[in-house]
Amino acid sequence: MTMTQLIGSRKPQNKVNGRMEVVDKEQNILASSSTATTQLVSGLGGAIGSDFLPAQNRLLFVEYNGKLSRFDLFPAMSIVSQGSAVLKGTFAFDLDNGTEQAPGAPIPPGADVFWEQVTAVTRRMVPVNSAEIINLGVTTFGSIPAQSLLTLSYGVTPIDGNADPTNKLVTGDVFAVKTTQGNYAKVLVTSYGYNLNIQWVTYKAAPAYAVLGTGYLQPEDVAASADGVHVYMIERAGNLLRVPLASPNRASATVVSSGMTAPQQLVLDEAHGFAYVVEYAAAGRLLKINLANGAQTALLSGLSFPVGLALSADGQTAYVSEQSASSTGGAVNSYSLPGASKKVLASGLTQPFFLTWADDTETTLYVTERSPVNAVMAINVAAASKTVIATGLANMPSCVAVVNPGTLLVTTDQTIEEVSFGLVMAPGAPLFPGIGFIPFNYISASGFATTAPGSSFQVTNAPFAGSLPVMVNFLEAIAIGAAYYQIITNGTDVRTDQYNTYYAANGTNYTPRVFQTQTINGQQYYKVPSLVELALWYPGLPGCYLDSTTLPNATTSTIAVKFYDANLNLMTIQPALPTITVYIDNSPAKAGISVPILNNISATVACGYLPYDPTHKAYDVSIAYTASQPQGHANYSFSVIRGIGGNGASWNVSGPVTVPPGPFQDTVADLLKTCNIAGFAASVYVATTATTGWAVRAGGLDASASEAFVLAPGS
Repeated sequence: MTMTQLIGSRKPQNKVNGRMEVVDKEQNILASSSTATTQLVSGLGGAIGSDFLPAQNRLLFVEYNGKLSRFDLFPAMSIVSQGSAVLKGTFAFDLDNGTEQAPGAPIPPGADVFWEQVTAVTRRMVPVNSAEIINLGVTTFGSIPAQSLLTLSYGVTPIDGNADPTNKLVTGDVFAVKTTQGNYAKVLVTSYGYNLNIQWVTYKAAPAYAVLGTGYLQPEDVAASADGVHVYMIERAGNLLRVPLASPNRASATVVSSGMTAPQQLVLDEAHGFAYVVEYAAAGRLLKINLANGAQTALLSGLSFPVGLALSADGQTAYVSEQSASSTGGAVNSYSLPGASKKVLASGLTQPFFLTWADDTETTLYVTERSPVNAVMAINVAAASKTVIATGLANMPSCVAVVNPGTLLVTTDQTIEEVSFGLVMAPGAPLFPGIGFIPFNYISASGFATTAPGSSFQVTNAPFAGSLPVMVNFLEAIAIGAAYYQIITNGTDVRTDQYNTYYAANGTNYTPRVFQTQTINGQQYYKVPSLVELALWYPGLPGCYLDSTTLPNATTSTIAVKFYDANLNLMTIQPALPTITVYIDNSPAKAGISVPILNNISATVACGYLPYDPTHKAYDVSIAYTASQPQGHANYSFSVIRGIGGNGASWNVSGPVTVPPGPFQDTVADLLKTCNIAGFAASVYVATTATTGWAVRAGGLDASASEAFVLAPGS
């Protein structure tokens, strides 16, 4: 479920990007995923760097005009009216003031709902004026948190209250209303009749956007501390600051380090006591800053106007977006640390800005491109390929924050934009859409996934591995009256997979909760969440996370879904739901690299010394390496690097492991060039092509090997 679905009161501003194709229920086809952009707040003073705090559903961000600010996806709520009343037939009700209004034409301007009596039998609850409504069904009135009312998809369709079996407004039914004044009400039917007895509570949402602190010197980025009471901020004036959130103005900040040249994106590694930042300059640097004493160490130099920065979890690779004198000459590059090889991941970018990992697998980086492109790009790190995720953003997008796998928040010069993408999840769309971001009809009969060209999630002939998000369209399940469902593999295996996630029982704070099956009459079933419950889980729920390691490896398995009504009667779904065949490959890749050999002499193991004869520089240095995966579902890349900080030279080769790599060979003269003695690093990386459906690649199955050696005169 995307955040646009969760926060139904926010209306997309007619901006739809990527592939948005028709869902044809008659043929049960979901053609592709879609991307939609929604503006959440405007009028900002140059929003740049941000940090999303999942437990609080809060985006911290800086504004270049000197502010530290926040945007709450679920702002605080206060009661504006509550009580019980009799809503007479043909009367209207103002939920903001809690008053009944006599019938008349036109409907009184303050009214929110009209209890319309069309005939003696036909009755309906009609939203009026600018109010919107949604029925939640029979549920516990007191268990509906105020914040959950913000998440519902309100509309103008009346609720049937007919005096016959089709009546939805039965005793115990709850409906919610977004009022004419922009407040949110929940209404309980305490007894049904021509005169309806109701109980209601109406809430006002606090402003979602607020300025926390001021006085900063052109702030560029912010990162929250693990202690929850501090943030670190970067000022373009050259400072790294530690700021107490209890007193978040610049006057209360501590200068950790200063004297930098136009520092940009900040990466925080508190576990090891360091921060990292790049300097925007023609010969920019990547700096490592000691958080205890502010000492600066240059890890890379000679970068071309670097702006964005991301690090691998092991700290061995830096990813940098670099601009140039040409507006379209920007690139995202990777550098091994300490400074050595450079690899171009994406080029020809327009003023690329900050970088953000899509998830913990470190497979995909998000980067924004600035005017006139104003887009978000996804970069596949292993494949060095790029895909446009969203276009048509507001001017000067800077930073992407990941809310959940299908929702991004993007800071732009004056706005915060929400980008939602993934499978279509709405009433009327397929009940069983696919696996993660992969629609079911983009998975072949042999079990391999190939998504459409230009889609926001790009895989080609990919097997499946790891934990698979089996998607269930809960909104459609609710619409058809489904109460339970089962996920079944290979025809008979009823799944009981469970996973740890978060649930906001009180509507404000998240607490850990397990999503799992229930045992009913000796059988295992998952419960279809209600509309309110859907909004309280974080992140949005798949039907289950299926542990594919429990399925046969290196072969196909089938996945099917069955739905049941409240009495556990199997529901007949028309058209029939698909059974998805998936090829499972959880086999890890293998990588190996041998000791370099020159003229039948191997480099010394202890010191890595490889002697050469200065009179025979035409001899070849040979390095044998291996790259494999049992089923051939992987690609390899091999490199030899000379020198430090990208100032030397590199030799690279890559390809599928199905074509066995030959040994690397090159002459001593070509390797050394003008050097007499030179240090080299050789490495091989094997990237599996299996996908989880959330992550493009199941990166935990990758393998790598490396070694270093020195070519020096000797015998």
